[in-house]
Amino acid sequence: MSVEVRHITKCFGSFVALDDVSLHVPTGRLAALLGPSGSGKTTLLRIIAGLEFADAGSGPVLFHDEDVAGTRVGQRRVGFVFQHYALFRHMTVFENVAFGLRVRPRRLRPPRDTIRAKVRQLLELVQLDHLASRFPSQLSGGQRQRVALARALAVEPKVLLLDEPFGALDARVRKELRLWLRRLHSELNVTSVFVTHDQDEALEVADQIVVMNRGRIEQAGTPDDVFHHPKTEFVLHFLGEVNQFHGRIGADRVHLGPIELPYEGNGHAVGSDARVFVRPHDVTIDTKTNGLPAIPAVVLRIHSAGPVVRVELRTSAGQSLVAVLSQERFDTMHLSPGNSVFVRPRHIRVFTEAQSPGVVFGDSAGGSAA
Repeated sequence: MSVEVRHITKCFGSFVALDDVSLHVPTGRLAALLGPSGSGKTTLLRIIAGLEFADAGSGPVLFHDEDVAGTRVGQRRVGFVFQHYALFRHMTVFENVAFGLRVRPRRLRPPRDTIRAKVRQLLELVQLDHLASRFPSQLSGGQRQRVALARALAVEPKVLLLDEPFGALDARVRKELRLWLRRLHSELNVTSVFVTHDQDEALEVADQIVVMNRGRIEQAGTPDDVFHHPKTEFVLHFLGEVNQFHGRIGADRVHLGPIELPYEGNGHAVGSDARVFVRPHDVTIDTKTNGLPAIPAVVLRIHSAGPVVRVELRTSAGQSLVAVLSQERFDTMHLSPGNSVFVRPRHIRVFTEAQSPGVVFGDSAGGSAA
């Protein structure tokens, strides 16, 4: 069941929550609506669900080419999972999952034995069959969220919608449930859309990422597309830490302080000012220049607890930047705060005032393009 919205606008008074938004989620895809608070992602999810309606003049909301824009939420056959579980406290886990089936009109309600078998099957699927007789207050946060998901799946939804499903959980449980949701989706293959402001969560779980900002879609694509080929500065910044430099566009170079880096222009005018971005893991640190273009810098702080080492530096021009090294690389360098080093940016992204990105290059010595 594919989901598509076309030219959706939604205003709350003078606030524009959605501004001419169009999106297509193919059948079986797990899509993440990613963005900061107020970007419009939850409003878009609620319009897909039928909990909100778009403004007059907006386009259709299509479930597999059927326009459901004027259809009430109960007729859309969507499963909805909220951040705060919304479980019935006076009902057991079993009764919570069975609720959606038992409140159907009599002519559509499955027989009692069928409901019982369906609920048992779902509780096994979410690995909670041994807790069927417990009440929500007797469960952990992660267990409650799995009950909420089982309840949403009980009505055999055409589309599964999740609004910040792990936002109320601690970091460890959140990570566990991300992996669990990815495995569950691969097994069920239900077209799903979930809202999150956590870029790590989106990159790890989703097949398709939709980055939203101020009511508009900045970029939609696979996790690899949006992370490695951001179309706007907002996407670049929102999908992880990034260092920023000021540069100037040359014919086939970008001038970055004391060095020039190979650069394949994208219609940028020669001589124009540029903003040059590089992610911390694409900053190489050496104790010698080795004959390659490099920027002198001083080590300020080192954070070595964890799988990678984070090094904070200041260049000779006063520019602060961060580099990330593997533990193996760090062990061979014997770095300490106060050490003088040389840094080389790799895989840069270049933007000018027109906001259009330049082509990424591989290595400052002229390596392969990324």
